[in-house]
Amino acid sequence: MSSAYYHLAQLNSGRILAPLDSPVMAGFVGQLASVNALADQSPGFVWRLATPEGDATALRPYADPFTLINMSVWESVEALKDFTYNGSHLAVFRDRANWFERPTQAHMAAWWIPAGHIPSVEEGVERLEFRRTHGDTAVAFGLVQPYPMPEAPSAEPVAPVVSLDGRVFRLVANTPNGDVNGETRFMYRQRGSRVWATYEGGSVRFGSLVAAGTGEGSLDMRYHHVDAADRLRAGACRSHTETLSDGRLRLIEEWQWSTGDRSQGRSVVEEVR
Repeated sequence: MSSAYYHLAQLNSGRILAPLDSPVMAGFVGQLASVNALADQSPGFVWRLATPEGDATALRPYADPFTLINMSVWESVEALKDFTYNGSHLAVFRDRANWFERPTQAHMAAWWIPAGHIPSVEEGVERLEFRRTHGDTAVAFGLVQPYPMPEAPSAEPVAPVVSLDGRVFRLVANTPNGDVNGETRFMYRQRGSRVWATYEGGSVRFGSLVAAGTGEGSLDMRYHHVDAADRLRAGACRSHTETLSDGRLRLIEEWQWSTGDRSQGRSVVEEVR
């Protein structure tokens, strides 16, 4: 099932048996273009990581130059599974032992992102390392037992009067039971009535939120993040937008945790310039 608010991101890593230009890897390299074209045309495909050459083999985020990665975004778990385990890609998947070492730890991670967000390589690597450390969680998981899509806003989407697209916010006030602090930065995006943001810094390792305008000058939000203690924290928020005298925006937020003690709180964030 696809969602207007969330997509599924994935990073897959593998250690090749020999340099890419060696005869050992010829079969893998020879199929790259067709496999990538198959992905691009698959139902539910959104995005994949690629350099101008058309693939991600030149990108080496790990110190080991033999470790390759690929990243992609899909509308749903089902769409990614259909591509991975069916059709022409299945033969390539079955032959992977011809080109890649047998993994000794988790080699892929999937996680939910706000629809429209394009994950960075650093984000993908961190999610995979989180899965290797903590196992399958809502933060990062495999496809055998995937975690469900996070809760979406309940409000009928209405575009906010003032666009939030491209704006960055920082915390200026928070109740003691909140996680974010003045070092946290919220990077907002907007497409019509749909609003989303990613945030990180300070006491938040990585987080995201999705929101819908309510038509009352406020946003109905759902947020989740990983804190400095590696705990997944999630909740709901109603955010009211104000315009400051210098033209910057302020968001006054009334929120409640849906994890932990389920306490309520209030925070204020202001646009950074």
